[in-house]
Amino acid sequence: MENVDMNRILDKIKKCLALAASDNPGEAEAALRQAKKLMDKHGITEAQVKLAEVKSMESKAPPARDRAARLANTIALAFACRLILHHPSRGGAFEFIGKGHYPELAQYTYAVLWKRLEVESDAFHEQMLCSLLDPDWDASGATIAARLGRDIYDGEVQYTLRRAKALKKAAKEDARKATTSFCEGWLYRVNETVRNFAGHEPDQDIQEWIDVKFGKLKTHKHRQNRDLDADGVQAGIDAGSRVSLHHGVKGDPVAQHLLN
Repeated sequence: MENVDMNRILDKIKKCLALAASDNPGEAEAALRQAKKLMDKHGITEAQVKLAEVKSMESKAPPARDRAARLANTIALAFACRLILHHPSRGGAFEFIGKGHYPELAQYTYAVLWKRLEVESDAFHEQMLCSLLDPDWDASGATIAARLGRDIYDGEVQYTLRRAKALKKAAKEDARKATTSFCEGWLYRVNETVRNFAGHEPDQDIQEWIDVKFGKLKTHKHRQNRDLDADGVQAGIDAGSRVSLHHGVKGDPVAQHLLN
């Protein structure tokens, strides 16, 4: 049976089972009878019906896959979902797996927060480069030679060029290290916010669905960044503290949204 047909039949069965919870005894009995009839006709088990409630949503993984996976996993758990990290050979996507609209909410929250981290870390990196780089390091050999009153191939001119290149490289590395530290601080603070926002644990049905679809999976190990810049980390924590999550009006999960 085609997946489309199977999904259509499962939807009918789920609707019948929902009606079977009606306060009207006659309606409930008829709906339950219809659900059982459909299940018998198409050889569908109760377990299949239960697992059909599980849904998934995918997001493309960015180049900074390990960093993004940490954020995605925290968000998945906050929305009672599980996260699957697909191998780059399969597109390298993040798959949020859960029930109802939670996978969609998790995917949306991840997309918004990851974009925010990219924007804020890029701005921080540019700020660091502006503070660390000296415009004189970009001076050409001819400019330095004229400034020193020497020939362009003079030893002092060449030394100045090499030193400027080395200083520029070191400054860029310092900016990269500070930005990595910024991201670590940002993730630490935002992960704390997301964990405090978390609801219930993912249902066992979700794990069963994963087992059926994927079988045995490998555990992803995150890289540890040990050589961090304290000022960069603090700047990231400060920026991350401005991120907040709020539940929707009257607890409506569809209305959950991000502020600041």
